Amino acid sequence: MHIEARPVETAGGRIDVREAGEGVNVLFVHGLMVNGQVWDPLVRGLRGRCRMVMPDMPLGGHRTPLAPDADCSLEAQAARVREIARGLEGPVVLVGNDTGGAIAQIAVAREPELFARLVLLPSDAFGNCPPRPLLPMRALLAVPGAMRAVAPLLRLGPVQRAVMALVARSRVPVDRIGAMVGELPRDRGVQRDFVKLVRGLRPAVTRAVAGELGRFERPVLIVWSRKDPLFPFGHAERLAACFPDSSVVVAERSRAFVSLDEPDWLAERLAEFIGPVAPAH
Repeated sequence: MHIEARPVETAGGRIDVREAGEGVNVLFVHGLMVNGQVWDPLVRGLRGRCRMVMPDMPLGGHRTPLAPDADCSLEAQAARVREIARGLEGPVVLVGNDTGGAIAQIAVAREPELFARLVLLPSDAFGNCPPRPLLPMRALLAVPGAMRAVAPLLRLGPVQRAVMALVARSRVPVDRIGAMVGELPRDRGVQRDFVKLVRGLRPAVTRAVAGELGRFERPVLIVWSRKDPLFPFGHAERLAACFPDSSVVVAERSRAFVSLDEPDWLAERLAEFIGPVAPAH
């Protein structure tokens, strides 16, 4: 599985980007506490159908911290996604999952002409930002020094498996979980970025952007899990109603991280949706 890597300089710091395949550019935005390796199970099914662009966004699972004064808000992350997209040739399809789905919503609302199509997997939306089961984490990280105290626990296999069970029904090997979590258990710069991000997660942001999603008039595919502890299924239809051209498909055997639970099925749905893409500009 050949995956190329390159750095991209964005406002606040460097983003490490991995790419695989050929064809139309599909920009994947992962979720909280993981990195772009969460998309790796899709590479086999998509590499001959598109160019997968998988940045390690500074959402906790990254390895290269941002500058100490960098803005880590959802708006700033969406601006970084748009910076990466502007550096790609031709039409760009945007895919967002979990916190990355909220970022994708902001990105298409701010610059709708930049993207040819949008895919939203289970994501923060409306009043669910962060998801309700994660509210205690936000409260904990509001305490100075809390992240430094709890970070070593993220190195433990049982803790990693417990966290992953929230977002994936399948049993993910511990070594793969460790790769996806990146430097969060060890690097204080990464921990600083993560704390700043989590403290800024507020439902006011996702509620506000929901009212602006109608600006994106190109096709939208919403792939949602029916029974998910983090993201209510009703939000799939609510999001679909926000866009002029949208459809919903159900991932019956997944939680939030469909790329881990049903990678072959998801690759087929994405390939069907991407199809021949017209220029976005």
